Amino acid sequence: MGKKGRHARQQRKREQQGRGQGQDQQIGDSNGQPAHHGLVRRERKKEKKGRRQGGPVRGSARRDKGQKQSQASVTEVVHEDGIRRHHEITRAHTDAVTCIVIADDAIYTASRDKLLKRWKATRNAMGLFELIPDVEVALGDPCFSMCFAGEWLFCGLGNGDIRAYAKTGKQAALFGHSKRVSSLLIHLHVLLSGSRDGSIRCWQMNPASETFDCTHTITEGIPGSVECMLVLGEHLWVGGTSGVAIIELASLRVINQLQPKKFVASLIPFEGHCIAAYQDGSMLIFAPNGAQKHAQPPLPAGPVHCLCGLDSGPRLLCGHAKGQVSSVVLPMFHLKRDWQALPKCKVQSLCSAGHDGIFIVGAENGNLQLWQRQEPDEI
Repeated sequence: MGKKGRHARQQRKREQQGRGQGQDQQIGDSNGQPAHHGLVRRERKKEKKGRRQGGPVRGSARRDKGQKQSQASVTEVVHEDGIRRHHEITRAHTDAVTCIVIADDAIYTASRDKLLKRWKATRNAMGLFELIPDVEVALGDPCFSMCFAGEWLFCGLGNGDIRAYAKTGKQAALFGHSKRVSSLLIHLHVLLSGSRDGSIRCWQMNPASETFDCTHTITEGIPGSVECMLVLGEHLWVGGTSGVAIIELASLRVINQLQPKKFVASLIPFEGHCIAAYQDGSMLIFAPNGAQKHAQPPLPAGPVHCLCGLDSGPRLLCGHAKGQVSSVVLPMFHLKRDWQALPKCKVQSLCSAGHDGIFIVGAENGNLQLWQRQEPDEI
């Protein structure tokens, strides 16, 4: 075939090799790159949305920023009303501080974490009060109410039981309620307990057995689940999920049911009258006979969860669902000031010492705060 035949064969061979190279390019990696023998090229993982290379998640950064802003917004001194925070214990309980009792020699707190704690109040080098942990008792169930009488401390539990602890070391258990014991108080050596089972029970100590016996149970006319109670004169005021009822203590009968029929958050006395706070934030003042004397629309801070009266001023303190506390001037009943005591966390409980303008705030996140009100020029 000669030289021409050899040149033709060489030309065809070069064309075949060229076509083979083109095919190799097509079966390379997914990015159209040539395949590399003995090395598998892995695709670079796509960055997750919200995450920067070598940096934190953007959402986390936003949360951290929001937490700093909320912490920065918390007020420690309310100059307009002479109120100052002395001490805060972070996570005093691991769950909400549901009730607080201030006795002569100690402060008691209870929580949904099933613990009862005793604290001692001391002054630091700056002259500010501090709370020092003293004793801790396991209750076995979340606690929602407390009452101190004589040598006994009573704790109302979520399962309906009442646990009693004496300074002498004695203990007692009171059984009868089937649901949360939400309110406890003492009247003339009788323990009154209100429960979400819709009943009120009267308890007295049996001297022979040194136990507490249930002597009476009230169920008729109770306005739903019992949330709070108050004794005014010869009558027991009961706040429930469906309004306020007045019980004559002599006969243990409901003699009056007051409007409106809505959830009552708290009841406190003031100069022989009853101040009722409703869950929607509105408040009413009732005369001893149940007549309505004053109506207060919801405060700017919103829904009210708890109340306490302050001797200094005097003032009505309202704990709100989003961490604010409102100070209301009595008897004029006008708002003096509200402030952010907690960072977007419900004010679960309030308790006044009854002297020197001292009060304690219990938070839903387990924090505990000690405050004091003095005249504005004294802080």
